Amino acid sequence: MPTPSETVCDFLALWDKPGGLDQAFHQYFTPATVWENVGWVTTVGAEEAIALKHKYDSQTGMAAIRVDNLAVAEIGNKVLTERVDHLLDRAGNVLFSPAVMGIFELENGKIVAWRDYFDTRSYVPPE
Repeated sequence: MPTPSETVCDFLALWDKPGGLDQAFHQYFTPATVWENVGWVTTVGAEEAIALKHKYDSQTGMAAIRVDNLAVAEIGNKVLTERVDHLLDRAGNVLFSPAVMGIFELENGKIVAWRDYFDTRSYVPPE
């Protein structure tokens, strides 16, 4: 079985192609997984996460996310990530690139909780 860090890095790597984030949610979430974007919104389960992502896609033109992991640390079943999320349009152009700190909690190879901390203003595309 992969380590928690390997699981999280595999989850993040799926985001790099159109439809990849939806696939990642289905593959790595449980029906009770809580995804909290601190200061913004919280979802429970893959379907709520996908619905939020689709709403955001339509508002921003985002089609995929390329993640640059700057640091990954693992303690037990928890994985901390410092990363830059490059939000991409359908042509692969970078729309904007917010810095994010996240913590993932895993059980049996699945993400059961995920909290991202970021400046919510950084998730608004520049004008």
